Amino acid sequence: MAQAPLTPSGTEDEEEPPSMAPHVPREHREQHGKDAPPGFVPPMTAEDVAAVEAVLGYDFADKSLVELALTHGSFYYPYRPGDTYERLEYLGDGVLTCLMSREVFRTYRTLPPGPLTRLRAANVDTEKLARVAVVRGLHRFLRHKAPQLEGQIHIFIEEMCKYPVHSNGLLDPPKVLSDIVESLIGAIYFDSNFDQEEVWRASTL
Repeated sequence: MAQAPLTPSGTEDEEEPPSMAPHVPREHREQHGKDAPPGFVPPMTAEDVAAVEAVLGYDFADKSLVELALTHGSFYYPYRPGDTYERLEYLGDGVLTCLMSREVFRTYRTLPPGPLTRLRAANVDTEKLARVAVVRGLHRFLRHKAPQLEGQIHIFIEEMCKYPVHSNGLLDPPKVLSDIVESLIGAIYFDSNFDQEEVWRASTL
């Protein structure tokens, strides 16, 4: 019986799992990187920016922050990668943790640190924030070109109906949903000259 071909290391070749990405011509794949042309990446429309501001109850001085906070890395494909929401997400994550720490500390005045930490974590976990994105309709403004994300978001929205409040770990929400909540929080914080009260007001609408 014929043996499977061996690699230079003497082990059998393993079949690569099928890619989830759509088929793209090789020449386009090779261009996607630092040497790729900038291409044309359409900006958010003024109507979409205004709609996001209405959801947040906050009028941005710098409208470009709305666009940035909702731009996933895949949106630039197949052109040269550009700015994404990741830095604003980092900022928003820290601000949200700080604000929620303050809130549970004020509300539960006799609780020791352990329960306070668990309360804070329950209010900022991935599923909780993903639900916020869906309930407020923020997912509709996510700028991306990753086909699998649409399916993942659709499945999560359907499964939310089975668990109206929280699934306690039974659901696997797309992290991008919680990411954009945090990035928008970061955008408000930055745009408001680092005003935590402005962020809290928008977060509790």
